[in-house]
Amino acid sequence: MKNYVIQISMADADAFAMEYFNRIGGLNREGEKYRRMLKQGMEIKERIKDKLDLKAVISFFQGNVISGNTAELDGVKFECNAFQRLNPAHVKGIYAYILTAGTLELGDEEPILDQLYADIWGTAYIDAGLEVLKKYIKRFSLNSDDPAGQTEPKAKLSLLDSFGPGFYGMGVDQVSKFFELLNGEAIGVVARSSSLMLPLKSCAGFFVVVDDDTELPASDCKSCRAEYKNCAFCQAVIKTNIDEDRTILEESK
Repeated sequence: MKNYVIQISMADADAFAMEYFNRIGGLNREGEKYRRMLKQGMEIKERIKDKLDLKAVISFFQGNVISGNTAELDGVKFECNAFQRLNPAHVKGIYAYILTAGTLELGDEEPILDQLYADIWGTAYIDAGLEVLKKYIKRFSLNSDDPAGQTEPKAKLSLLDSFGPGFYGMGVDQVSKFFELLNGEAIGVVARSSSLMLPLKSCAGFFVVVDDDTELPASDCKSCRAEYKNCAFCQAVIKTNIDEDRTILEESK
């Protein structure tokens, strides 16, 4: 399976996106203020809903493709210290993906709070898209002996959580490598030389298939084995950015 395009159902993604939106915005609390903020947020969702277009392009690379901190997929090498937590003998393959939620940004002339709500919705739908994509891949592949989804059941297979550039010490400069493997243009995504993906609400990464009880390390600084240069992209900083967005929402009221 190479460059398989998946259109992700909005019906499948909506419940996840709502949960993430409330969590990121800190709106899952009682009180008139939070109800008013949620109402504003839902109004922005209505404005951008026609722009939402959750799509992914994925490819499966079968077999033991990991050695130390390196995964080599069709000659393209990815480095991440989290790979060292995996037992190569139990890695059955890797799904590489690029996923986008579409172009959701509001214009600069829009009120800053409206722009922020739109941005939070975009992040929420990216996270929701990953949840749904993982479920799709599980249905497609893990109920068979062959991870590509062909023959008899093999219950031991499992799919690890998604990760990619910016997580577990994988540098964001590796974004461009996904475009060597995958046809991002098939879903309208391109990569700039700065490792920026357009549309902005896009991401790339892996789902690793294993046949043991391997788990990735917790996505926080304590278990990160990356060099210091990557710490700006770790989960702790993402959490800080989310907290800052939440503070803006609070102060706006």
